[in-house]
Amino acid sequence: MGHQSSWMKQTVIDSVVQSSKVGVFSMFSMDYKAPRKYSHGRNFGVARQQDFAADIVTRRPYTPYDNGIKKGPNKLSRNLVWTSKEYKSPEGNRPRQNAANGSAKPQVIGTGHRVSNQPRKNAVYGPRSSSLSDTRGCGPRLNGSPKKSVCNFWKDGNCKKGEKCQFLHSWSCFPGLAMVAALEGHKNDIKGIALPQGSDKLFSVSGDGTLLIWDCNSGQCVRSINLQAEAGSLISEGPWVFLGLPNAVKAFNVQNSKDVHLEGVVGQVHAMTAANGMLFAGTSSGSILVWKATDSESDPFKYLTSLEGHHSGEVTCFVVGGEVLYSGSVDKTIKVWDLNTLQCRMTLKQHIGTVTSLLCWDKCLISSSLDGTIKLWACSENESLKVVQTRKQELSVHTLCGMHDAEAKPIMFCSYQNGAVGIFDLPSFEERGKMFSTQTICTLTIGPGGLLFSGDKSGNLRVWSLASGTKV
Repeated sequence: MGHQSSWMKQTVIDSVVQSSKVGVFSMFSMDYKAPRKYSHGRNFGVARQQDFAADIVTRRPYTPYDNGIKKGPNKLSRNLVWTSKEYKSPEGNRPRQNAANGSAKPQVIGTGHRVSNQPRKNAVYGPRSSSLSDTRGCGPRLNGSPKKSVCNFWKDGNCKKGEKCQFLHSWSCFPGLAMVAALEGHKNDIKGIALPQGSDKLFSVSGDGTLLIWDCNSGQCVRSINLQAEAGSLISEGPWVFLGLPNAVKAFNVQNSKDVHLEGVVGQVHAMTAANGMLFAGTSSGSILVWKATDSESDPFKYLTSLEGHHSGEVTCFVVGGEVLYSGSVDKTIKVWDLNTLQCRMTLKQHIGTVTSLLCWDKCLISSSLDGTIKLWACSENESLKVVQTRKQELSVHTLCGMHDAEAKPIMFCSYQNGAVGIFDLPSFEERGKMFSTQTICTLTIGPGGLLFSGDKSGNLRVWSLASGTKV
């Protein structure tokens, strides 16, 4: 890809020497199963091609307080950013009070390590006989009131009330959003989902100590790797997959099947991100470790440093905006790091609970916390960040992600403790719909072509498709 991140140089990609340590991704440790073919050719909804996953590398967000950053999209970053002129005007940035509407019931399909084309009644996923819901509000209405929770009888496939039921017969209520695959295999909470460049395989890792690899054509699990340790994080950058483990980070290249053991880690790695030719890993001790990509065949990722002034507790999340790295922690703070100097610019202290997720949108930073709040941060006149809007939820908030809807408007997904995911308009924070799971969704990952991957605490991995007018 011409726009691929400069830090992942071709010389490194083509000539990494396999680590002397036993590779966690070694083919000898994999339990291989041949993909099963299906007559109707069902897949995740992605047109297969060798480098399709490069579309997951989206535009670089702007840093909230640096007005000197060149405007315009930068496709080298994985992080999401939306820049709509509509939302840059003073009036466009005021919260709107009218309720946003629209919903559609998805087609519910099979379970197990594959995608089923056959109608069924399943104790978890319910019947396939879902139809489009009312176009106003969250799903269909009964006596003028929107249905806001999933029917337990419908989940078991035996609700007899049909359209007269006061509960929702769908896993989502948002126009154009449908669940297209339910992938079973994990037994514990999913820590990360990744779709690397140059591969038609989806990677997922769980607290049960397993790494599963899924075929995107069949929806079947084709490999299962016993990590013999609890994984804490999983990301991909270019053709590389990075796996955070206790006292270790493993890097695996899907193009040449080489794996590398990154030295220097002390503690469980709970969060990772890549930017400016560097890999950042946050640990349970609160430290942030940095590796620099090199041209060396024997040492493609060289340990650089540990950031000074780090958190006093576990690092839980990262996001990159422009030339700035943001990190969140259980110490309830957000730290702002200069990517050029690796110095801490400031510490943000507005949450009263663990900071669980960070998202950059336009020139703003959005944060969520176990304190049940979502905060919108913007730059002030003295170039510091301040909270300009707070949305208080009744439940703790666990993860955020963003994409465009079918009308190319920016929306944000926000997962709650009860398994629901609120879908919000930006920048108004109006709730426009919901999607649901049986347990708390702890991982949300954006894929190409309007795909969204979710993983919950019970190990359920689901693939969603959102009809979109533009690619993110």
